[in-house]
Amino acid sequence: MKKKCIIITFVTFVVLAALTFLLPQEIPLHFGVSGSVVNKYFILLFTPVPTILYWAIVKKYKN
Repeated sequence: MKKKCIIITFVTFVVLAALTFLLPQEIPLHFGVSGSVVNKYFILLFTPVPTILYWAIVKKYKN
């Protein structure tokens, strides 16, 4: 299972890194009224999210 988590993290990072070249330099985030703007590399912080979700689901149904 540890190997799958590493593979999922690596594939997600590669896909997000490739997609950052297609995005504009600044990305609007609409979490509030102000509509703040972040750098496009902020998306790379979301790399571990699919791995964490996979690990949580597998752990839940394994018991």
